[in-house]
Amino acid sequence: MTTQVSAFRRRLITTVGASLGAALLVTGCQGSGAFASLQQNLSNLNDQQTQIIAKLDGLEKKIDAIEIPAAAPARPGADAKKPAGPKPGRPDPTSTYKVDLGKAHAKGKDDALVTVIAWSDFQCPYCKRVVPTLHELEKAYGDDLRVAFKHNPLSFHNRAMPAAKAAEAAGKQGKFWEMHDKLFENNKALTDDNFVAWAKEFGLDVAQFEKDLKDKALEEKIKKQQAQGMTLGARGTPAFFVNGRFLSGAQPVDAFKKLIDEEKKKAEALIAKGTPRTKVYEAAVAKGKTKV
Repeated sequence: MTTQVSAFRRRLITTVGASLGAALLVTGCQGSGAFASLQQNLSNLNDQQTQIIAKLDGLEKKIDAIEIPAAAPARPGADAKKPAGPKPGRPDPTSTYKVDLGKAHAKGKDDALVTVIAWSDFQCPYCKRVVPTLHELEKAYGDDLRVAFKHNPLSFHNRAMPAAKAAEAAGKQGKFWEMHDKLFENNKALTDDNFVAWAKEFGLDVAQFEKDLKDKALEEKIKKQQAQGMTLGARGTPAFFVNGRFLSGAQPVDAFKKLIDEEKKKAEALIAKGTPRTKVYEAAVAKGKTKV
């Protein structure tokens, strides 16, 4: 069944991709208004594709979770069937990955017991959905939790990269998280004019903000974070690593809490053995995998 779902996903991506390609060819002899309408239709179609694929991911997980009755014991000398391992190209949720914080913007104390690193896209509807969940977790765990943000602006979200640059430009003036929240609240209105209006709202030096929007170094930072996520298997959005443990998608708060609680206990054990709080995250991921 899981194989059938995976095959259906591949056919879906191929079909939608072909439709998008055909639509993009129909750009001649159309006025600017018609072209803008076409762009909006493409954006809506891409969002629908993202939502359908995410639902298929959820279906696969439910199928994988179904308990299959144990088979009869193998005959002497017969080859026992090995349990299925992690899917190729996707992180193993039971493993720890060595995810460096790098230059990611982070909220919370440096000596937090648990660090959640998110790969996200400002135009992704599921990334927007999980923002309140993260806020709830921050309140629940207080100083024991740190949340960091890394970029993965998906290619079929045409305003994701400009929004990522707006967040980073605001971050250069200490307002990354304010712009982060504003972008998600208005992720259907990610226009250049709105970026400037929000910069004014936050009291930023607007001239400097506009200059930073064109800074190639910011785009390079975003692309490096995206490439790191790809190496670790975080290809879709949102994707999370909780002290190096992978969690995919806009999961309910209890799914996050389960993983955070497990990692918090491990962190407390490290401290009991002499690891300083400021070194807990580094120690937790030190022996982790560096790629899928």
